[in-house]
Amino acid sequence: MYTILPFETEFYKKHRYEVQYVGNPTIDSVSSRSNKTQTFEEFCKLNNLSNKPIIALLAGSRKQEISSCLPKMVKAASSFIDYQVIIAGAPGIDTVFYNQFISDKTVSIVFNQTYNLLAQAQTAVVNSGTATLETAIIGTPQVVVYNVWGGKLAMFVKNLIINVKYISLVNLIAEKEIVKELIAHHFSVENIEKELALLLFDVDYRKEIGINYQEIAKKLGEPGTAKRAAEEIIKDLKVLK
Repeated sequence: MYTILPFETEFYKKHRYEVQYVGNPTIDSVSSRSNKTQTFEEFCKLNNLSNKPIIALLAGSRKQEISSCLPKMVKAASSFIDYQVIIAGAPGIDTVFYNQFISDKTVSIVFNQTYNLLAQAQTAVVNSGTATLETAIIGTPQVVVYNVWGGKLAMFVKNLIINVKYISLVNLIAEKEIVKELIAHHFSVENIEKELALLLFDVDYRKEIGINYQEIAKKLGEPGTAKRAAEEIIKDLKVLK
């Protein structure tokens, strides 16, 4: 078995699988992103944005999750009036769909530029998924959110049947909470605002997150995941032959 997450490797080893960690494709996609040298001024000019610092919102890629998460994300981020709020538009979702959740004209949307948006943002509110790992690799301080229908009851049931402490890939890989997770009844405008205030204004808090991000990057390894996987497969097939 060839795995792409460190905790998968350890899990299957415990169950006596023959496992080889080959790296993570997110490292490859982030490292190969275009416009790495783009400045904040260039990014803002390209997208007709103001010169205010940015809070990025990554609400997911499906309409249902965007609908359930984005309203709270927008309301919380918009309370920081000295910042501009930018939504990372998902592929296949048009501007019209997003507009129903935006009453404030200071909120903007950019498409096909998620990595560059994160690189220029001071902080991000991210719906749990691969985007949390991408945000960490780029180095943007974040708060992770996830809407769960049923609130406290759903969390109670989850804790009974699912034996994991965290839901974000960032914390799962780190094996500790390095970014705040606001899930179910904890996912509120007030809680997002509190965490954003820490992420934006607490220098030591931001620094600690950055140090932990570097440790995650070390665990994930270098780019070249697909090549390593192919080489291992060929090597194993030759042994079998």
